[in-house]
Amino acid sequence: MGRILIIEDDGVLAERISDNLSNFDIEEAYSYITAIDAWEEHEGDYKCIILDLDIPPDGLDDDQLKNDYHGICGILLLNAFCENQSPEKQREIWAKTVIYSAFNDELDGKEIMQNPPGIPHKITKQAINSISKLVKVVKEISNQSR
Repeated sequence: MGRILIIEDDGVLAERISDNLSNFDIEEAYSYITAIDAWEEHEGDYKCIILDLDIPPDGLDDDQLKNDYHGICGILLLNAFCENQSPEKQREIWAKTVIYSAFNDELDGKEIMQNPPGIPHKITKQAINSISKLVKVVKEISNQSR
């Protein structure tokens, strides 16, 4: 069905998500740097990106930590994925991203970055049946990107 990138620092939760998406080729990343490495290796292959906003900033240099880091590394990842991409490709990246995070309620109605190229899907981890909802959205996204 396609390749999915799960960016989640909670290994148990990442495995639960992977188990529920067994029809997909899953790649897991646990920090900023491991997600960047995965992206650089398979960028065009991902049908969907599942993104925890609160991941470790490992791999961000001192200037990025000082100037850009605001506690939500996931947004910095989306910025990095979109860097040097056409506007169409940036919209595509955002459209195939599902933010699966505890931060979603805090972000509702707030701009998570200046002039974002799109609006990602959002699912709050604490919501009832959140993994089932996540699986449904991932399948919808993956079917659209064929």
